[in-house]
Amino acid sequence: MAPPAPRRRDDHQADARQARAGREADAARRAAEALAHFRVPERVLPAETVVAHLGPTNSGKSHDALAALAANGRGTFAAPLRLLAHEARRRLQTLVPAGVTVGLRTGEERIDTDAPIVCCTTELAPLRGDTLVLDEVHWVDDPDRGWAWGRLLAGAEYRHLHLVGATNVEPLLRNVFGDQLEVRSHRRLVELHWAGTLDLEAIPAGSLVVAFSRRAVLALARRVAGATPNRVGVLYGALPPAARARQIEAFLAGELDVLCVTDVIGHGINLPARTVVMAETTKFDGTRRRPLHLWELAQIVGRAGRYGLAERGDAAVLRGVAGLEANATLVRRAVEAAGGTLAAGPAITTAPIRPTLEDLAATVGPATTFDAPALADAVAAWQTAATTGGFAGHPWLRPAPLDRVARLFGRLRQDGTFERIGDPTTLWRLATLSVDDDDFVVELAHDLAAGGRRPAPPRPPAVGDVDLETAERLASRARGLAATGRAFPALAADPDDLLATEAAAAAAISALLPAAVRDNTFGTCGSCGRPSAPWSDRCDRCRGPRLPPPRRGGRRR
Repeated sequence: MAPPAPRRRDDHQADARQARAGREADAARRAAEALAHFRVPERVLPAETVVAHLGPTNSGKSHDALAALAANGRGTFAAPLRLLAHEARRRLQTLVPAGVTVGLRTGEERIDTDAPIVCCTTELAPLRGDTLVLDEVHWVDDPDRGWAWGRLLAGAEYRHLHLVGATNVEPLLRNVFGDQLEVRSHRRLVELHWAGTLDLEAIPAGSLVVAFSRRAVLALARRVAGATPNRVGVLYGALPPAARARQIEAFLAGELDVLCVTDVIGHGINLPARTVVMAETTKFDGTRRRPLHLWELAQIVGRAGRYGLAERGDAAVLRGVAGLEANATLVRRAVEAAGGTLAAGPAITTAPIRPTLEDLAATVGPATTFDAPALADAVAAWQTAATTGGFAGHPWLRPAPLDRVARLFGRLRQDGTFERIGDPTTLWRLATLSVDDDDFVVELAHDLAAGGRRPAPPRPPAVGDVDLETAERLASRARGLAATGRAFPALAADPDDLLATEAAAAAAISALLPAAVRDNTFGTCGSCGRPSAPWSDRCDRCRGPRLPPPRRGGRRR
């Protein structure tokens, strides 16, 4: 019997095309089925009033919205940062009648949550109430957290909405609310000026000097303190809120003359700074080092000047610091944008939305058991349905990326943790936990799968017993466990113990920062002592010349 004729290349390609067509048809079928159960967020009861307070930084828009909330007496203030929720609570407490309390709800804290007015982070804002002040509404365009603003814009049922943000979010708000939207345009209250280029020695008191890493901020603080008579403090992301608040209080009280900061100040933190000095205009975003967007820079340089406290604002770039470089042209354009004479960014026209667990359960349909495998399928089906017309009635909505959910599910499946947990509610809470550290979430999942309890956090540190980095790690750990405890009470330590640990760590950090500013060696070559980039322990000369990569395909010797 003759052997079969060998298959030709065309035959293989035809098979591949057929298989691909089959997969595409199957995906289309699943998407069509999912659309039958796709739930779209919608507002049943329209708001009585919708007011957008739009304008550049330092224009009084947040002040007016908070005043409206205090006058109404009941409602919610929602902002992107825990620190902003704390600040709004302090400001509201001075506006409400004596004896009325203002509550707080964040991932880590619950204080007077039954109060008539509650300040919270945006993800925790309730969907119903009397008055909502949604701060920094342009954060709706943030790739990671914008869904929280999209959820409120799409479905929050409040009698009165006050939306506070940059002018480029107006097209989206008009898409959502149409003729009901009332726009109140705010102008900057303090003039902002371009001050050119400064050397270290020329940095004046009342300045914020901006870089984009902990090491760079500490290195700059040491250099500024050594080159000027200024008393220098720092603000960066690893500081717990209480330690940040202590640095801010010292600046407000005149105990510190200059703060070296990261872009944390670009998110609504109000300081009476006369000058903002940009030491660099690129940042590492978790994947690559990229130039800042114009709107990001405008948010930062716009912090120069404060009505009633600093009646003029100047923005400049710093020169002469190894490894740090700022684009003067870009900063000058940001000054124009912050002053309201240049658009701070492209128009925002759409808002992302993320499904709830109930949405995912509806997507798989009533005939399917909603277990762990069904949850993973539902996530994929929801994204497919949303992308292929699920938001037809809401053309301004778009699906939020669920990359992190898929990534965490993938990691948990590698060792069987996903299947051992099994419960979709637990898995969804894990994948959407408001903790940035994926390793922490995976460790927590292993604890849940094993049925164990997470050990209590270390005892609160005493001042003098820990170094700066250890204290920062303790504070971060306590915050992570506090956020975990809200979702998984059985695995959490006592909330009071966690708050005590974070408070003690913050006190230790505040005590250690002066010496850290004075004595750190970031930005100094460990071999020769010459200036180096803050992120490197060696200068270019001591690292030596960079050798070219070896040639490929060369003959072995």
